Amino acid sequence: MNPAATALRWAQILVAQLRYSLVREMSFKASFLLWIIVEMVWFSAQLAFVDVVFGHVNSVAGWSRDQVVLLAGTNFLIQQLFQAFFMINCMNLPDLVRTGKLDFSIAQPANTQLLVSTRLFDPGALVNAAIGLAVCIHAAGKLHLTPSPAELFLFTAWGVLGVIIHYAVLLSLVSLSFWIVRSQGVVFGYHNLMQLARIPRDAFGGVTKIALTTVLPVLIVANVPCNTLLGRESPTMLLWAALVSLLALALSSLFFAAGLRRYSSASS
Repeated sequence: MNPAATALRWAQILVAQLRYSLVREMSFKASFLLWIIVEMVWFSAQLAFVDVVFGHVNSVAGWSRDQVVLLAGTNFLIQQLFQAFFMINCMNLPDLVRTGKLDFSIAQPANTQLLVSTRLFDPGALVNAAIGLAVCIHAAGKLHLTPSPAELFLFTAWGVLGVIIHYAVLLSLVSLSFWIVRSQGVVFGYHNLMQLARIPRDAFGGVTKIALTTVLPVLIVANVPCNTLLGRESPTMLLWAALVSLLALALSSLFFAAGLRRYSSASS
């Protein structure tokens, strides 16, 4: 099958799964609205915390209040985009492994990882992503930023890389379910780890900063796209962020494939 036909086939699969998810979500409108409200309350609490901190100090690691709000908005935007398209699917993997329902995806004539990763879609997260984008625009206005088309492109492109890092980290953690029976704890680990993404990178130093930009690159997720808007990210860091993101994706895919081979051999 040629690349164009393969791309068209995958587009049709993704559209079908998107349509199913929308129908499913609209069947439970109360739940749909409730989760939007919950996420908005959580984000409001984060912004309130920023106000509390800057009620006592003028800057944090050289970042002003509005710059930290821009960082928080960027992080929330990226997190919600990840949640809209991938998070619920990654969270479901341990249950699919435990119950044997993963067999259905394996039996399909398509890439198992892509099928598992895109089965469901969370439209409510897109609403919250729009709120995060609005906060970014508001903070940029207060900072009197006038980003160039190139800076907007970098913000968008490296925001996508931030989504990739979210996906790679969570996929790696939930893939442990191929080896361990109860993996709920690793999901909590993911949530705790990714909270660091909304903290200015300059607040860290030494080994911690190196580890959080290499081994566990959470400080790349929102800091790099935010710094592109602020016009202070180095080309070296932009290149490093791209390489680390793609490497994390490749390693998480290999880890998932290793777990899938173990699952297949155990169920055959």
